[in-house]
Amino acid sequence: MRRIAASAKQTLDRASGSGSFHRSCRWLGTERFQHPQTAGVGTGRPPRVGVPRGLPNTQPPFEPDTALEPCSAEDRDTMFRQIVKRRAYPVGCASRCRHGYPRAFLHAPMHAPKPPAGAAEVTPSCPEAAGARAEHAIGWLTCPLLNGAVDALEKKGGIDDLAAVVAADSNLRSALRRAHVTAADARLWLLSGTAWPEALRSDAAHAHARYVLFETGIAGVARRHAMEKKASRRTSSTIGDDDDGGGGWRGNGVKCLHAHVGDALVRGRAANAIGHVVLEKLARDGVETDGNSECWRACAQPRSRA
Repeated sequence: MRRIAASAKQTLDRASGSGSFHRSCRWLGTERFQHPQTAGVGTGRPPRVGVPRGLPNTQPPFEPDTALEPCSAEDRDTMFRQIVKRRAYPVGCASRCRHGYPRAFLHAPMHAPKPPAGAAEVTPSCPEAAGARAEHAIGWLTCPLLNGAVDALEKKGGIDDLAAVVAADSNLRSALRRAHVTAADARLWLLSGTAWPEALRSDAAHAHARYVLFETGIAGVARRHAMEKKASRRTSSTIGDDDDGGGGWRGNGVKCLHAHVGDALVRGRAANAIGHVVLEKLARDGVETDGNSECWRACAQPRSRA
């Protein structure tokens, strides 16, 4: 996979023309951005529960770079401080930084209203199943330092820039397709210890959830679009109804750098080399991707007042 990153750099080195020149400058580190300020902390809790609530007992269908760990209560508290009162349903944590905090979490593929007291999980047969919703997210990037750096990169056109780099390199195109196509395998693995896979396939009431879980890749990109030969921008007339045209996305197969970095930190370089290309780009730009001397403040438990 290191060949992929090297190939990306070589592709940029060969780029010509004004647009390619500025794109190369950004991705090769000649333009730099400021390190992000540490985010505020919060203690929000989601009113719903993840499905499932923990990691399966079987081996995952991917090879993470670092071992996946069950989320402890402390890890969950850290996540909610990192993301500041946003809903999230972590089932595992990965890629701890130099300070010991998870940089990303493995996210539950579904969430539902909290089940009755004593119920371990929301099952397809319980009343709460009617309120179950599917999630695109697999690896959720939560590190405030990395989130701020990726925000800055996206604001400088990083999504379209990376999509153009991917489109010009066959190894990167294959890596992007692999990341999208294998996302469904990870979601199915997470649900493998429940009755949900069969219910999703057989019950028409769960048609939308079935589509989200098994027919989309990273950040909701349709798997059929991920199989296209190029990841370059599609025209508006070729963007399907299931594509999200908002948030600055223009229909390319990269769509969201945050999603790829989070996925790479959870599932590993072999599953998502695109996320590692972004991490290596940030490192070349001077971002300490494993943490700096001050970033721990955004993740640490606030001290109680005397």
